[in-house]
Amino acid sequence: MSPIIVHPSAIKDIILGICLCVLIFAVSYTFPLLGVFALLLLPLPVLYFRLKLGRNSGSIIAGVSFLVLLVMSRGLAFDTLYFGALLMTGLFLGECIERQCRIEKTMLFTVSGVLGVCVAVFGVYTVFQSRGIGEMVHAYISQYLELTGALYTDMGIEKAQIDALNAAFLVVMPGMFIVSYMTTVWLNILVIKKLLARIGIRLKNMEALNRFKAPDPLVWAVIGFGVILALPVGPVKYVGINCLIILMLIYFFQGIAVISFYFQKKESPTFLKVFCYGLIAVQIYFLILVIGLGFFDNWINFRKLEIQEK
Repeated sequence: MSPIIVHPSAIKDIILGICLCVLIFAVSYTFPLLGVFALLLLPLPVLYFRLKLGRNSGSIIAGVSFLVLLVMSRGLAFDTLYFGALLMTGLFLGECIERQCRIEKTMLFTVSGVLGVCVAVFGVYTVFQSRGIGEMVHAYISQYLELTGALYTDMGIEKAQIDALNAAFLVVMPGMFIVSYMTTVWLNILVIKKLLARIGIRLKNMEALNRFKAPDPLVWAVIGFGVILALPVGPVKYVGINCLIILMLIYFFQGIAVISFYFQKKESPTFLKVFCYGLIAVQIYFLILVIGLGFFDNWINFRKLEIQEK
């Protein structure tokens, strides 16, 4: 096994990358509400310096940052594992971008790869803890529901409504977790594109994200999982609704691509873009509208991409 070689001139950048990751950790622990948004950009320092310095330096930044995280959190836990997954995301994205993968392959490889590694690590951890995966997951979820229940009670929500919210959360939790992670990956791709563009580097395979289009057969998957929801079988419906949630995110990306395409085509001013994207972020009705726009784009073809290519 060959040793990891780091050029002396890269040490300063490595230290800077570690400090940025630790700063995000500190913000998330000190200011939990602000930390939710800070964590979205946790893969970015690893990704940026992975592309700038290479695989070895990026791995050092991710590894040392994770060790610091273990010290700060006093051991491995679900939150620690998730933070580690975000650090690993920067490495996976760096590999895909360096190999000039398209956006679809980059998302698939990163999401499946990182989640697969996390499941394996968590499985090994449970063996050393002499506790089953189900037992640890149940304990974590119970603690989470207890904390959210206390928060809802302070907000004046009745117990019956709290129980209904918790029950709904348990049903959609897997799908919502994957959706939040996929959104984080997508956001970091957009940010790194902007950062690299400022220094004159263009990611050709990810240049035309506003031309993104979900595969046509995916429409039948949406219809199929929609039919599954009508079946009287509980576990099947549970799988169906979580798969639908993930598919809706894909069509949300397509809907955003349609909007971005026309913003670029009409050369819309920045304030209009910010206003529209802000509405989509805070208004559920606009969010649903964007998902519908992406879904029906498969039939109506709003952007007329074939004509544009010709």
